Amino acid sequence: MKETRVALRYAKSLISLAEERNIIELVKEDMQTVLSVCEESEAFTNMLKSPIVKADRKSAILNEIFSKEVCDLSLAFLNIVVEKRREPILAAIASSFMDLYNESKNIVKATVVTAIAITDTIKTQVLAQLKLVAGDSEVLLEERVDETIIGGFVLRIGGREFNASIANKLQQLKREFVSNPHIK
Repeated sequence: MKETRVALRYAKSLISLAEERNIIELVKEDMQTVLSVCEESEAFTNMLKSPIVKADRKSAILNEIFSKEVCDLSLAFLNIVVEKRREPILAAIASSFMDLYNESKNIVKATVVTAIAITDTIKTQVLAQLKLVAGDSEVLLEERVDETIIGGFVLRIGGREFNASIANKLQQLKREFVSNPHIK
């Protein structure tokens, strides 16, 4: 919980600076890059969290990785994060920044999980239905494949979830059979 609050404070500071300098889109791309590196590289994340690796070494590694990828403001921000010993929560900071950005631009993030990849036709239909739910907000649809749901789909938008998966239906049947008072 504390980590989330701290990450949110850092993200608010960065978004405020980016808006002040009128480079919000550039910084958003930078934070997406940082977030994707954190998500894709477990070794990178472990290095950030390691108390053995010194702060100056972490800063040098971040500069080496991101100096050609991100703008000066983002690079300076990464160095401040290391200086303040908040690098273990760098992914949370980047994620909080993306959430704040989406909120400021009226973008709603939705996730659809299916057992197999969805076609473009189905994606268009899902987006059309999500537009009805989201109203005037722009919908950013993330697709994920999870074979454990067997079939159907799980749709998450905002804080709501609609689970129409076969695995969920089977779990419901199992609960009904277990709690059936007529069978001894």
